[in-house]
Amino acid sequence: MPLVVALISAAGLISALVGDGPWDTLSWLALGLAVVLCAWHGLPWRRPPA
Repeated sequence: MPLVVALISAAGLISALVGDGPWDTLSWLALGLAVVLCAWHGLPWRRPPA
């Protein structure tokens, strides 16, 4: 799964460099996915009680 997130992030970085318009949208979505996943798995209420 980390490899998939890394590949999607790399695609987002490349699309940000390639062009404008739809490419910008693709880059926002791809790079935002990594941020959302990190936030989702780092939230304190998602952790099991100690």
